Amino acid sequence: MTDSTNEPKAELNQQSNSQPDSQANTADSDWQSESTGAQKSPLPDAGDMLFIFLASLTLFMLPNFLFGDGSTGWHIVTGMHILDTGSIPHSDILTSSHADRPWVAYQWLTDVFMALLVKAGGLNLLAVACSVTISALFLAVYDRMRRDGVPVFPSLFFVVVGSLLSAMHFLARPHLLNFWGVYIFSTKLEDFYRGRIDFKRLCVWLIPTMILWTNMHPAFALGIGIAGVYLLSALFESFFNSDSQAAHQNFQRLKPLFLLIVALAAVTLLNPYGIELHQYIYAYLKTKTAVVSQTDEFQSPAFHGDLHSICLEILLAGLLIGLFRAAKNISLPRFLTVILFAHMALQAKRNMPLFAIVSLPAIGELLGHIKYFGSFQTANPNALQKVITRVRKSFNDFEAQELQCKMHVVPILFSLFLVVAALMGGSVAGNQILNSGFNPKDKPMKTLDYVIKNNLDPANGFNYDNWGGYLRYKTGKRVFMDDRADFFPEPFYLEYASVSRALPGYEKVFEKYHLYWVIMPSNSLLAGELAKNPDWKLVEEDKASKLFVNDKLKP
Repeated sequence: MTDSTNEPKAELNQQSNSQPDSQANTADSDWQSESTGAQKSPLPDAGDMLFIFLASLTLFMLPNFLFGDGSTGWHIVTGMHILDTGSIPHSDILTSSHADRPWVAYQWLTDVFMALLVKAGGLNLLAVACSVTISALFLAVYDRMRRDGVPVFPSLFFVVVGSLLSAMHFLARPHLLNFWGVYIFSTKLEDFYRGRIDFKRLCVWLIPTMILWTNMHPAFALGIGIAGVYLLSALFESFFNSDSQAAHQNFQRLKPLFLLIVALAAVTLLNPYGIELHQYIYAYLKTKTAVVSQTDEFQSPAFHGDLHSICLEILLAGLLIGLFRAAKNISLPRFLTVILFAHMALQAKRNMPLFAIVSLPAIGELLGHIKYFGSFQTANPNALQKVITRVRKSFNDFEAQELQCKMHVVPILFSLFLVVAALMGGSVAGNQILNSGFNPKDKPMKTLDYVIKNNLDPANGFNYDNWGGYLRYKTGKRVFMDDRADFFPEPFYLEYASVSRALPGYEKVFEKYHLYWVIMPSNSLLAGELAKNPDWKLVEEDKASKLFVNDKLKP
């Protein structure tokens, strides 16, 4: 899915074949020539090494990192249900407390892909697919920054910073496809606005992407929002631009952008739920529960030395430096898009990866216009000047050679190797190289084995919400609850909160739902409270959890 580095130069429509200023024209001409004219080499470039590093980090160095969220379990279960029954669920299939409650499985297509991968190669193959998806995205961002003229080391530095910022959501979940949707929409709309691709090619990219995005992640409206930013920017520049030719060109963009938005909105109806999907998402956004608003990932970032916050600050600093040095070289819609996603990132931590994906190409566009190495024109340069000139020439030669190494043979071969290894059970030549899965340090293992061995019905057990999907996946039975914040009504979530915090009267919830066993994190308030209660017996524990049983409450 990475941007091709040898795209043929588009025959652009009249409305998009020139730029608001001559400087932008020159820059885009250079961008096109770099994309088309450079002789390619199969040798690896710095981006290929970044790909290998990110894939190795998430598969070898931190093999359980991608499965840090128990929600992965219910996505796999949903996908398995669709494959086994041939139907997409319209009511809950995961819990006993809300069995048959209407449910829109808006990530159904991603769930199916996840289930297919697990069927074919277990969690190892799912981990490989997610790791390659992440690594390919940042390779695409790196390539784009290089095409925009940013040298190797600044490009690599900012992309590494962006990947570290995004690592908070390097999880085996559908939002990885959301990352790609935001990247494709933000870059292809900018290419159209800059005259690098024509309207036909823009539609070929965005309309199929929107159809897939609608069925893979509920944030597909972001794509329409980004297109709306470009439409409003073109409208603004049509009336408030001192250059009459540029104003006319922006006016010419209004019709295709408007038609594009209409088409994008129309194809979002191509989903199993029709308009019900939109109504479900709107209702959730409109009535977001107090519990959700207090969830950590929905909180604003705290700038107190946290790695992700530091990376966010670095990207913001890069943008400011670029704007200070070359503000005229960023288009209005791109600037507004970056501001929009910066606002989203400052509102909620979960949006910081999206800001990284949108801001990195903008940083590249800004920094690509800065001249990094000066030249000495003196008649008799001194020794230091001569050394600097030689270093400058070496860097320039390296830059030119590295820019030709865009065939990405190494990432392709490495990805194929990983797929084959996963299909072989993670073992190659008798050596186990892949061992991805849920982490016993933060997921119940021994306690869950006890539940299964002793036939404790998950429907009668109170569980930590984020473990609900994991329990559903491992036991094959409905659980009391999971962490689908959009699904459960607020009164139920408040009941859950009262129990998990061991607030006065929490025992009534056990009686109401016929719950006689509890599995919770070892350091939870509820676990501490039950340990003091003689009616509750600690029957098993492990690094992550404690399991309590109350025989008096058995139905």
